Amino acid sequence: MVKAESRSVLVVGAGISGISSALELANAGFDVHLLEKDAVVGGHAASFPCKATTICAECSACVVSDKIREAMQHPRIRFLTGAVMRGLSGGPGDFRVEIVREPRYVDAERCIACGLCNEVCPTDPKAIYLPQPDAVPLVHVIDDRFCLRAEGKKCELCQEVCPTEAIGFNRKRQEEDLNVGAIVVATGFKVFDAREKGSLGYGRYRNVLTGLDLEHTFRRQGKLRLPGGDKEPGSIAFIQCVGSRDEGHVYCSHVCCKYAMKLAALIRHQSPDTKVTIFYIDLQTAGKGFARFFQQYKEGIRFVRGVPVEILQTACGELEVKFEDISRGKVSRDTFDLVVLSVGMSPRTDSWDLARILGIDMADDGFFDTATSVGSNDTGVGGIFLAGTCQGPKDIADSVAHGIGAASRVMDLLGMPVQADG
Repeated sequence: MVKAESRSVLVVGAGISGISSALELANAGFDVHLLEKDAVVGGHAASFPCKATTICAECSACVVSDKIREAMQHPRIRFLTGAVMRGLSGGPGDFRVEIVREPRYVDAERCIACGLCNEVCPTDPKAIYLPQPDAVPLVHVIDDRFCLRAEGKKCELCQEVCPTEAIGFNRKRQEEDLNVGAIVVATGFKVFDAREKGSLGYGRYRNVLTGLDLEHTFRRQGKLRLPGGDKEPGSIAFIQCVGSRDEGHVYCSHVCCKYAMKLAALIRHQSPDTKVTIFYIDLQTAGKGFARFFQQYKEGIRFVRGVPVEILQTACGELEVKFEDISRGKVSRDTFDLVVLSVGMSPRTDSWDLARILGIDMADDGFFDTATSVGSNDTGVGGIFLAGTCQGPKDIADSVAHGIGAASRVMDLLGMPVQADG
C-alpha cells in the first residue's frame, strides 16, 4: 500500500468492464472519473440483445443495462464522454492526468432525442444521429466524417430546427488536469473487419453478415429477416473463427462459438423451420453453463467440421459456400439464404498510443501486456491496472469479473477510504 495523495481513481473506458470497476470503487467510497472516448457509454456489450428462448441463455446482456443505469445514477462516478488522455506524470498514489474533450456540438443536458435534426440533415449517410436507439446518454451526435461544415460548407439546418437549442457550433475543445491515485485501463477491443477475408463476401453480398450485425438486428427488430426485405431466411450458415486462429490472429477469441450457438438457438426458437448450419474448426464450449446449453440445442443445429474458403452468390441470389469438409476429407459446396461470419476480437488500433502515454507494454498479440503470467490485472507500471478485453478476449461475465478484480487491486494499492459512504 502506498501513501495516496489522491483518493480519486481514473477509469479509462466506459464499457462493461470499466463500468464494473467504477461501481466497485465508487461503492467502496472512491471518487471515480470514468473517461470514454465515444459520446455514449456501454461499449459493444450495450448493443447486444437478450438471447433467451424458453430458458435464459446466460448471455449477460441484461447485466449490462443494469450496470449502466446504476453507474449513471451513482453520486461518486463522474462521466467524461468524448474525452481522451493526452499526458501523464507522477506515480502511484499521485498521478496527474491531462484530459482533452473535443467539442460535441450537441448539449447532452438539452438534447431530447426528438430526431428533428436527423430529419433535416441533407447528407447521406446522415451526419447527425443517435448512435443506437437506447444510447446512454440518449443524445444525438454529429459525425465530422459526413458533416458539410467539416468540408468548409455552410450548413446550420440541424441547429435551426432544434427546439431546445441543444446544438451549437461555437463550442471549443476543453482541457482538464486530474489528480488520481490509480488508473484502470478498460478500453475494450476492436471487432475484426470481415472485409479482410475478401473471399467470404462481406461487403460484397448483402446477405453475408457478421455476428455483430446479427446482434444489432435482434437488438433493433427483435427478429431476423433477410436484409432489405421482410422475408425470413430458410437456411443460415454460421462460419466460425473469422479473424481468430489464423496466421494474423493466432489466439482464440473465446466468445465466437458461444454467441453463434446462442444466436442459432434464438433463430430456431423463433423460426423452427429454419435450417441452421455451423461450420467450425473446434467448438469452444467452456464457460459457466455453456456445456449444458450446447447439449440442449445441438440436436436442432447441423455442425460441420470444416473450413469455408469461398462464398459466391448464385444467379438466383443464394449464397454458395465452398468448404473443406474435414470429417469426409473432401471439398464440398452447399447453398444458404444467409451467411453469418463469427468475427473475433482484435486489439484496438489506438492501443499503442495509449500504451506510450501510460508507459505500459503491449503483448505479442497486440493487447496490453501484464506484469506477470499469474495476475491479469497488473501492468509493469505501479498504480496502473487492466480490466476487460483490452487485456485479451473475454465474454461479458468474464469482463465484469475482470473489472471487479482491477478495482480490488486499486484498493490493495491505496487502501480503503476512511469513510466509505458511497
